[in-house]
Amino acid sequence: MPKRIICLLLITIVLTFAHSTARDGLSISPVYYPVNQGSNEVQQAFAAMVKDFAIYSSLLEDVDSSSGYLISQHANDSDEAINFLSPGFEPQLASDIVEAYTQWIPGNEKLAIVPCDGIPVLTQADYNECSFYQPNHSSIIFRRSYSGCYSEQDSFLFTVHLSYADKSWKIEKLELLESPD
Repeated sequence: MPKRIICLLLITIVLTFAHSTARDGLSISPVYYPVNQGSNEVQQAFAAMVKDFAIYSSLLEDVDSSSGYLISQHANDSDEAINFLSPGFEPQLASDIVEAYTQWIPGNEKLAIVPCDGIPVLTQADYNECSFYQPNHSSIIFRRSYSGCYSEQDSFLFTVHLSYADKSWKIEKLELLESPD
């Protein structure tokens, strides 16, 4: 009987702490783990993310520049570009990417890639530099830190949110933030 009372007391303390933390606006930061410590599901999500970024890279890098513009080899217009990205990106993010990195060339009637800095592209080479957090069975968040990109003191945190639906992992959100570290 005393073990049950101790157990109930411990549960009450934990729930009280959790409730007061939530009430006070405090939150417990998620714990990120190295990708190599992840389950088979995490490994599959990482592999899918790498493939998703390969699709993104292909859209922006496979170009014909003979006209003086960087004309996409994978899409003639915005709708085709969004469809090209759709196996790896949620529809709204695919649309945002196309809007940010392409433009329609009226005289050529083609979709051109805008030459500019883009988002980081994660590849298999980033495996040991990435960590993950899995808030539930249908979402995983990967992140990678970068430092010394523009100056010796800078530090950035790139976060990639994936969701699992229709038997595949897709990128649904990307964040690149300056890190306080």
